Amino acid sequence: MTGKDAPPSLTLYPHAADFTNRPGPPEGGYSWGQIEEAIKTNTLHALRRTDKGQYEYEQWQAKIDLKNYNNVGEYIAFTILGWPDLKDPADKDVDPQSNWDPEERCKRIEPRLTLRINHYPFPVQESIQYFVLWSTRDMSVPQERERLDLYLRQQFEEHQAPDLLPPAHGKKKQWMWFVNPIELRSVATVHHLHVFVRDTGIAPQQRSEE
Repeated sequence: MTGKDAPPSLTLYPHAADFTNRPGPPEGGYSWGQIEEAIKTNTLHALRRTDKGQYEYEQWQAKIDLKNYNNVGEYIAFTILGWPDLKDPADKDVDPQSNWDPEERCKRIEPRLTLRINHYPFPVQESIQYFVLWSTRDMSVPQERERLDLYLRQQFEEHQAPDLLPPAHGKKKQWMWFVNPIELRSVATVHHLHVFVRDTGIAPQQRSEE
């Protein structure tokens, strides 16, 4: 969309993302209920950055020196997450003459999990914190759910998460997460989950939907 058909915000903040038929975020950001509905109905495309937010994200990406990194995901893994390497730990145990079954190989890879505030998010209401959980494995698959659930409980119930705001008096933390389909991923080379946290007056309920 260009020229006279472009919305004013896109004219001010041009970007490469195609937001055609994807209305902008509501005033004040997406609510907990709107995010939850998008997860339940598999309409994650309805959640998007503002034009300004997308412009700023693309400007940040453009500053990455891809002469030193193969892609944005590699830059994030090495520089932001501080993972010392992405070498498969199973490699040292694999006999070159044998072929590991994919499930067996997955079990041998020790996952790295790193939780960070999302610095280029789609907007959410002030009562919600928006994190990204980066990992060396796809933590959304059924065989990883127990490990994922334990990790998130430690982060949010035991308040281990960096930048997590303390719960208000008498409140506990509630969270939910999703994984974007491949066509919506801006970083496709590093596994990651989008995680949302808020205070609640009821017992914390971990909600996990694909």
